[in-house]
Amino acid sequence: MATTIKMPQLGESVTEGTIERWLVKEGDTVEQYDPLFEVVTDKVNAEVPAEVAGTITRIMVADGETVKVGTPLAEIDADGSGAGAEAAEAPPAESQPEAPAAEAPAEQPAAEAPAEQPAAEHVPAATAAPEGGQEHPQAAETAAVGDQPPPTDGAVRMTPAVRRLVREHEIDISQLTGSGAGGRVTRDDVLAFIERGKGGEAAPAGEAAPAGEAPAATPATAPTPPPPAPAAPAAAAPAAQPAAAHYAPPAPVAAPSGGDQEVPLSQMRKGIAAKMTRVKQTVPHAYTVVEVDMHNVVRWRETNQAAYKAREGIGISYVAAVIKAVTETLRQHPTINSQFAEDKVILKQAMNIGIAVAVDNGLLVPVIHNADQLSISGVNMRIQDLAARARINKLKLDEIQGGTFTVNNTGWFGSVSSMPIINTPEVAILSMEAIVKRPVVVTVAGEDIIAIRPMMNMTCSFDHRVLDGAQVGAFLADVRKRLEEWDPETSIG
Repeated sequence: MATTIKMPQLGESVTEGTIERWLVKEGDTVEQYDPLFEVVTDKVNAEVPAEVAGTITRIMVADGETVKVGTPLAEIDADGSGAGAEAAEAPPAESQPEAPAAEAPAEQPAAEAPAEQPAAEHVPAATAAPEGGQEHPQAAETAAVGDQPPPTDGAVRMTPAVRRLVREHEIDISQLTGSGAGGRVTRDDVLAFIERGKGGEAAPAGEAAPAGEAPAATPATAPTPPPPAPAAPAAAAPAAQPAAAHYAPPAPVAAPSGGDQEVPLSQMRKGIAAKMTRVKQTVPHAYTVVEVDMHNVVRWRETNQAAYKAREGIGISYVAAVIKAVTETLRQHPTINSQFAEDKVILKQAMNIGIAVAVDNGLLVPVIHNADQLSISGVNMRIQDLAARARINKLKLDEIQGGTFTVNNTGWFGSVSSMPIINTPEVAILSMEAIVKRPVVVTVAGEDIIAIRPMMNMTCSFDHRVLDGAQVGAFLADVRKRLEEWDPETSIG
C-alpha cells in the first residue's frame, strides 16, 4: 500500500517550504523515522522523517523547489510490491547509470551555496547571557567505519552550512567521519577535525583558531607565503576566540578585484526576509521599555552557580529566571499570552515560551512547552537542550510549534536597547538587554543614596491591534517587580 508524503506544517504561520535536498532516491528502502529530505522555511531548517517503513517508489518534487504545505512530495510503498514491480520493468542497464544522475542535482545546490551568513556559534547566547553556561558542546570521537570505501563529496551527508565550512578549510571530505544521524557529518565533526590539525591549512580570516593552538601551515597556493603566517594568527587567536563563542565573524573577503561580490541568499534567509517584511507591513508594532534592578537576581545566581554547575554540569542562565518571572506574570495578564486571528483574539491557556536562537543560517524560535509548570532548573535545561539541537538541525516539529509568547536575549552581545519584531500570530515579544553596572538612586532606610547596581532594560514589542500601552506597561511593571523583589532563597529545583 502506497503512503503519500506531504509537505508538513512547520509552524502556525508557515504556508510553504523549500526542499533543500532529498536524502533518498527512488528505489531506496527506508525504515520508519529515517530522514527523507531537508526542508527549509523561515522558521526551521530540518530533516523530515519517513512516516512508514517501505520503498521509495516516486519522488514528485525536485531539490530546490518551494511548495505549499500539504503538497504531495513522494510515495512510499509500505509492502514493497510497488518497488518490486518497478524494478522488474526497468532494465538494469538503464537503471544503473541514472542513479548518480538523479543524485547529482541534490548535491549541486549544497556545494554552491555560499549564501549562508555565519551566525552565532554560541546560539544559546540568543537565549541566555554568556555567563549562563551556553557553551557549544564538543562532538564525541567517532569510531572508524569498518571496511567501507572512502566517501565522496556526493556520498557524505551534511548541511549546506557544514559543506561550506569544509570548503573554506579545504578539507579532504573522505577523511571525515560523521557522528550525526545516519552518518551525517556535523559542524562539530568538522571543527574537531580542524582542531586535530588535519585540516591542512590555517583558519580563514575571521575564524578563530582552537584555544591554545596556533593555526596549521598555510598551503603554498595561498596568497600569503607560509613563513610569516604562523606568528600573526597565533597572536590573533586568543582575541578571536571570545568572539567566536558569541557570533561567527564575517566570511573572508576576497582580495580587491575591481568589482563587487554578489552573495545569494540561503533558503532560510529568503524565508526570514519574506516573513519579516510581511509582519512589519501587516502588524502595527508599538514598543515599551522599562529598566530593572537585577541586584537580587544577580546575587541569587552567584550564590547558587557553583553548586548548580557541579550538580548539573551547566550554568544558570538569567533567561531562565526571566522566563519564570514572565510565566508567573502572564497569568495576571492573559491578553498578553494570546494570538490574533483576524476577527477574534484567542487567549491561550498553555504557557509555551519561544526562545530566539541564532543558528548558522538564520534564526530559529524553539518553544518551551508548558514553561509555567517547570522549575527554574527545568526551564534552564530546556533552554540548553533546545539551543544545542537547534544548532545541528535536530529540533522536532512540535518543538517549533505552539508558541504563545517569545523571550529574546539581545543582551548577550551588549545591546542595551532593541526593538524586536513580533513572532506572529503571537501578540507580544520581550527582549532582555545587557545587564550593566551603573550608578542609580536607591532608597535605604528612608534615605536616597547613589549605589552601583546591575541594571537591565526590558523591551516589549506588541501588536497594537490587540494590546495598548497601558496593558503592556502594567505587564512589564509586574515582571519588573518580581525580578527586583527576587527572594534570595528562591529554589532552583
